[in-house]
Amino acid sequence: MEAKDFPGVELRVGRARIGEGVRIGEGTVIVADQLVLKDGAVIGAGCDLRSAYLELGAGAQVGGGARWWVADAVRLGAGSVVDADSEVVCREWSVGAGCYVGHRLRVGAGASMEERSTFRVGDRCQIAPDVVVNPTEPVVIGDEVGISAQVGIWTHGYHAGHPVRDGHGAAFAGVVVEDGVWLGVRAVVLPGVRVGAGTVVAAMGVVNRSLPAGVLAAGVPARVKHALRPQALDGEGRRAAVAALVEDWVARLRFKGLVVERAGPGGGGGWSVARAGERWVVAVGAGPGQEPGVVVEARREGAAAGAVFDFAEPLAVRGVLDDLGHDLRDFLRRATWAFPHPVNSRGLMPQRFARLLD
Repeated sequence: MEAKDFPGVELRVGRARIGEGVRIGEGTVIVADQLVLKDGAVIGAGCDLRSAYLELGAGAQVGGGARWWVADAVRLGAGSVVDADSEVVCREWSVGAGCYVGHRLRVGAGASMEERSTFRVGDRCQIAPDVVVNPTEPVVIGDEVGISAQVGIWTHGYHAGHPVRDGHGAAFAGVVVEDGVWLGVRAVVLPGVRVGAGTVVAAMGVVNRSLPAGVLAAGVPARVKHALRPQALDGEGRRAAVAALVEDWVARLRFKGLVVERAGPGGGGGWSVARAGERWVVAVGAGPGQEPGVVVEARREGAAAGAVFDFAEPLAVRGVLDDLGHDLRDFLRRATWAFPHPVNSRGLMPQRFARLLD
């Protein structure tokens, strides 16, 4: 595939491997020694992406207006999304599979063209809008990490008006955020910090020293408040939680403009869901191992097609995810039930919003 296959796109690429269904928006410039765009990858309009090696995994997406200047390598994993207007300057940047990175990510914010200027994000992470990361030294984010809006991560701290020769301190050290951490809104992580797995940093906490695993920390500076001791749901609690989730979800479908009715005798057979000539049956039932299960069955033109959400561990989704299945997966993700899938979840747009686009 050549530049002529993408009208209005400038490709200054040494070697390229471009899969099926790849889309690149007009006005985009890509400069790379080696470009790998796997099946279904999408790059929005007006981007300027530059790296020696640039790889987007299957179904990965880059929102419009991205500006990336990464000397050695960029790797965006399968199904991951980096939303619009991201700006990245560093030596290497990698994002694992199944991640979402919100609008206006800023990677740089200082000296970030150094030998050790690297930024690595694991799998299934959720990063909210307006996050700032300074990778003068390496920044490593583990798997399934949540980073809330306006969080700042810094690997250097100094000011010319407070010189070391006068007895002031200067910090140049990397940051590690381990698996399952949650950084609250406007939290700040300072140089040399390691945040232990599963720890929660409360909103506006300033982390100036390492934190152990499995605690809640808060304050300026952040201090451990207590250990987190979650207790897993038993079978009965799990079934009740799943049933309540689905009840809540189908109620929200009405707001989105779908017709939802109880199905079966006395309304005990699940729900019938309809939209513009399409019809689905939604039911809650036992999975293969008698664990809670949710079945979403879609019927179109007389043919059955659908998906089964299995709430046994590990969470799994089988079958074909159509629009309704994706909406359920998106709802469950927001309720912390993260079902793995090759692409990011997406919800149905409520009709009262959609009509404004017509």
